Amino acid sequence: MKNGYQKALIAGAIAGAVGTLGFIAAAYVLGISGVVEPPFGSREAWIPSMYMWVGLAHLSLDVIWGAIFGLFFASLYGWIPGKGVVKGLYYGLFIWLIRNVAAGSSFALTMLKHNEAIIFIFCGFFLWIVYGPVIGYLYKK
Repeated sequence: MKNGYQKALIAGAIAGAVGTLGFIAAAYVLGISGVVEPPFGSREAWIPSMYMWVGLAHLSLDVIWGAIFGLFFASLYGWIPGKGVVKGLYYGLFIWLIRNVAAGSSFALTMLKHNEAIIFIFCGFFLWIVYGPVIGYLYKK
């Protein structure tokens, strides 16, 4: 596959599916266990249609951002250490650090959204830990 846009969309779609499932699982598991309150209100708010809408939003945003970050990956390819899947893993962890950890800590400290920050950081880890190796594999030279 030669087209960088296609590679970025494929990696974004795969990561989006994983991120969506991860978000739903994390919201459910972390909420049921009492680690955090479920996002968007009470447990009663989480009816099947809520999972569907949040999942659809998550999937579409992850595909869009996955494509954007894929284009950055292509332009930064020579600067990232490692080869193939490992190169992608480093890149995925870098995105997680910048996007989820940095934004999550801002959420928690400036807006006092601790529960949302925990879920954002937790779910983002699984999304980008899958995205990175996938994009590294697709872009391997």
